[in-house]
Amino acid sequence: MAETKKGRDHIDFPMGWKQSSYRVVATARRASAEKISLGIRPFFLGFNQVAVDAPIKHPVHRHSSYEIILVEQGPYHCRLNHDPIELQSGYGLIIKPGDLHEVELVGGQRHYVLQFDLEDKSLAPSGSTGIFRRDISSAEQACVGPIEEVKPILDMIANPLMGSGRFCSENQDCLMEYIFWVLLSHMPEDRLAPALLKVSNDQQFIDQLSAIEQENYTQSLSLGHLAELMGVSKSTLAKRCVQLLGESPGQYMVRRKINRAIVILKTTRKSIKEVSYELGFQNPYHFSRVFKRIAGAPPSEVRAST
Repeated sequence: MAETKKGRDHIDFPMGWKQSSYRVVATARRASAEKISLGIRPFFLGFNQVAVDAPIKHPVHRHSSYEIILVEQGPYHCRLNHDPIELQSGYGLIIKPGDLHEVELVGGQRHYVLQFDLEDKSLAPSGSTGIFRRDISSAEQACVGPIEEVKPILDMIANPLMGSGRFCSENQDCLMEYIFWVLLSHMPEDRLAPALLKVSNDQQFIDQLSAIEQENYTQSLSLGHLAELMGVSKSTLAKRCVQLLGESPGQYMVRRKINRAIVILKTTRKSIKEVSYELGFQNPYHFSRVFKRIAGAPPSEVRAST
C-alpha cells in the first residue's frame, strides 16, 4: 500500500498527487479565506412539520421571535400584519418579532415551521427589523423557499436523536443557521437591512480579491492590473483593502503568497528555490527576505520544524 510522505497535510497534498489507485472523486475548500463577521447569528427555538387534514384557522397572534414558513404543498393562506398572503408550493415566508399573524389553512396543505431568534441583535437596535429594511411590506417578507435544497437539513432537525445527546443544541443551531442563510440568499437584496447588505457586499469584494489571488499566485500583479481585474479604480481598491483587511492590496497579495509558501514547505519536498519561483518571486534571496519578514522565521527553519 502506498504511503504519503511524512509531514504532508492529508487534505492538501492529493490536489497535485497523481496515482492511478488514488482518485479524488469530490472536493471542496473554504469559500472565503478572509471572513468578515456578519454580526448576526440565528439560534434554534423550534421546528414543526405540519400536515393539514381539514380546514383550520389559527387566530391572530403576535410573534415574539422569528419564524420561517416553508410551503411543501400549497396554498398556504395567512394574514401578516392584516395583509393577506398566499404562498404556493416552493415558497417561504419570514415572520419577524412583533408581526401579527393569522392563519387559515385547507385540507391537504403541508408546510414546515422553524422558529429562531438572533443571538446577536447588533443589526436590530431599538426593535428594528434586524434582517429586513425598516419599511418592508408584508408581501416582501415572502420569497422562493428552497425546500429541495434544505430538505436533507429539515430531515436532520426532525430526527429525534438530534434533540438529545452531547452538543445537541449546538448541532441544532448549525442546521438552523444553514437554512437561514440559504433562505436569505434567495431573498431579493433590496429587502435586506442595509447593515446586513453592506457586510455581504464587503464579503463579496474580499471573495473576489481572494479568487484573483488564487488564479494569479504564480505572478506579481501591479496595482493597476489588480484593480482592472477587480473592476474598480486603483484608489477604490486601495481604500477598501485598508478598510476591510487592514493592509494594502500589495501587502495582502504578498501575505497570501507567504501563507501558501508555508503550506508548500510543510507538505512537500520542493526546494526553497523551487517554491520561490513557483510563487513568482524574482529569486530565492528576495523570497527568503520577504518570507522571514512576514512569517517571523526563514523558510529553512519553518521546514525544519515540521
